[in-house]
Amino acid sequence: MRKLRNLFILLVLITTLATTASGCFGTGNRPLGWSGVTVSGTNLYFGTHNGTLFSLNRDTGTVQWQLSLSGAQGVYGAPLVSGDTIYVTTYGGRVFAVNISGVLKWTSPTTQESKSPDAIISGLAYSDGKLFFGSTDNSVYAVNAENGTQVWKFATGDKIWASPVVDNGIVYIGSFDNSFYALSAEDGHQIWKFEAAGVFNASAVIDGNSVIVGSLDRNIYALDKNSGQEVWRFEGQKWFWADAVIVGNNLYAPNTDGKVYVLNSATGAQVASVDLGSSIASSPALASDQVVVSTETGKVSAIATASNQVKQISDLQTTIRAPITSAGEIVYLHSQTNETIYALNAVAGTALWQYRVQ
Repeated sequence: MRKLRNLFILLVLITTLATTASGCFGTGNRPLGWSGVTVSGTNLYFGTHNGTLFSLNRDTGTVQWQLSLSGAQGVYGAPLVSGDTIYVTTYGGRVFAVNISGVLKWTSPTTQESKSPDAIISGLAYSDGKLFFGSTDNSVYAVNAENGTQVWKFATGDKIWASPVVDNGIVYIGSFDNSFYALSAEDGHQIWKFEAAGVFNASAVIDGNSVIVGSLDRNIYALDKNSGQEVWRFEGQKWFWADAVIVGNNLYAPNTDGKVYVLNSATGAQVASVDLGSSIASSPALASDQVVVSTETGKVSAIATASNQVKQISDLQTTIRAPITSAGEIVYLHSQTNETIYALNAVAGTALWQYRVQ
């Protein structure tokens, strides 16, 4: 029964995201991806709908280099930068490691090996020489960051779209089997599991002794990070699809009901709610002292964390589902309809530059 229910939810997700704009799949069921932007040094990195990794100058939007990732098909997770290497997962089922000059270092599995795991929607986390990610083949993987060889694999009961978070030697990740897992980063053994009434798509945030994560059962949960016991839950009107952001004692949790719920992160008590008027699938970012949020329709707003007052800073009039990235006062957004990167000053409310993928 759970499998059927989750299959139904998955179909609803795909249908909703595919029809509200160009969506998860384009013409001919081609995956389109919603890669976030990663800022590192003077550059930013992102993956495209057709599986190309780009590097742009963060101040001007000028292309530094681009690399077509063989067989990638599309990129959903934001690239991860560690040292002089950029790592990226792909819908084609491989992880790529590329140096900061745009030269391929390795793929995992190699192009000579059979493709496994299946499509990867999840992004990556890094800790102690290992990369962690989930796969639509139901498993969580750890691979060696130096060469891509598999270190361990842990099977859950269904697909994984969420990106993992690693804290103090523990990997936290949710699955479409309605469960949220804490796994040993060292060997992948299960430390605890928490079961909800809906699937987990968002990544968790760590707040002291709690791990906080939203579910598509309309609840956002705070769990004891050592035991997995529920500390509190808060129910929204629809899905907690995107990641939350913690600022001081407050948690800013976007919901597909169009609201950002401001909660006390220790108790889950509602402090405020900000209604942006339409569904939010993009994870917000903290820029200066503002939480910047975009609706799926591209209306970008800033919530002042001191007062929780909101102001709209841009209307991009395009589809935004990728997570927002910030660097100081600047935020970067990756649109799905017209495949464009936007740089905005969130404090001044001004557009700095935009680059449309060629």
